[in-house]
Amino acid sequence: MSVLTQIFMQGAVDGQSLRDIKPPLEVPQVLLLYFIGAAVLLGFITVSAWFYLRKKPETLPVSEGEAVDTPLPHEVAYKRLIAIETSDLLKRGDMETYYTEIANVLREYIRARYQIPALALTTTALLQAMLRARISAQCVGRVQQLLANCDMVKFATYQPDRSEASDRVADARWIVDETKISDAS
Repeated sequence: MSVLTQIFMQGAVDGQSLRDIKPPLEVPQVLLLYFIGAAVLLGFITVSAWFYLRKKPETLPVSEGEAVDTPLPHEVAYKRLIAIETSDLLKRGDMETYYTEIANVLREYIRARYQIPALALTTTALLQAMLRARISAQCVGRVQQLLANCDMVKFATYQPDRSEASDRVADARWIVDETKISDAS
């Protein structure tokens, strides 16, 4: 009799009656409309992005007779090297910043002069790109030596003396002298 008692007790709990199982959800049979809508939306986004990225930046109109005086890459490099020499980085003994500035000037000069993305490349990749650009092996060797010295100071905590630090600016100036665009062109 104990089994029968348990069956009767499992009926309703707290006065609630048992509910039936929910039927399965109905999925629309025509999914083609959803796929077409998604494809049109994706196509619209793709075309919009393509037009946005292809849009040329607006340039300011230049009147006739007005000459736009953009400095040559070697002129910019010379000015920046002079600024480094006249700064008080050497007096303060901030060799890491001093060498970082020299390396940045040289890399920016190479970027502007040869259209090589020198700031984004490692030293090895930069040297390979310079050789592919048919820059003389002597200049590439000097760039390698200069950047290796700069990397030693920046990453290996090498502390050069002041005369050696001044020589790095002279090395950078020599590289710019050897590779600059001649003023006659």
